[in-house]
Amino acid sequence: MQAKRKFPCADALAIVRALLPFLQPHCQRLIVAGSLRRRKSEVGDIEILYIPKFGKVSDPGDLFDSPIEMNEMDRVLDQLLADGIIAKRLNVKDSTTWGNQNKLATHQYSGIPVDLFATNEICWHNDLVCRTGGAQSNIQIAQAAQARGWQWKPYSPGFSRQCGLDVEVHKVLNEQEVFNFVNLPYLEPWERR
Repeated sequence: MQAKRKFPCADALAIVRALLPFLQPHCQRLIVAGSLRRRKSEVGDIEILYIPKFGKVSDPGDLFDSPIEMNEMDRVLDQLLADGIIAKRLNVKDSTTWGNQNKLATHQYSGIPVDLFATNEICWHNDLVCRTGGAQSNIQIAQAAQARGWQWKPYSPGFSRQCGLDVEVHKVLNEQEVFNFVNLPYLEPWERR
């Protein structure tokens, strides 16, 4: 298996600074996660977690001109694709990932991968812990949850476990609660591995 290419943090930050003016106005929330949030000197990609805004647009094929709700980030990302600023990137299965929640792209000029992850308000903090990583931190959280009889569900409101025929869910309200719930000390993003 080939080692993942690394890029200087300064180069990745320059790309973030160039993209944010296009992206931020179309998000309720947006944060740069991953190794940039962990303050690594080199990064394999840029990870952006966001909650999109939705706006009403007219459907040209609708005879009654009924407005439809559209994800504003999808529209902006489609424009960045059309303008050649970003391109869809192949995943490990040699196919593109460009769905409602996960979009894998490459910044065309620099070649730096840009991963875009949509979420919602109820899942924000849990997703943020997962998307900040690192892998070892995420493994520790999952294992600690399992030791307590729970499953960590990174793309959900928090943790769950089977209780008879029902599923009990523990929703997290902030990043610190993810760690506290599984009896792990809270780590600032730059302390996570």
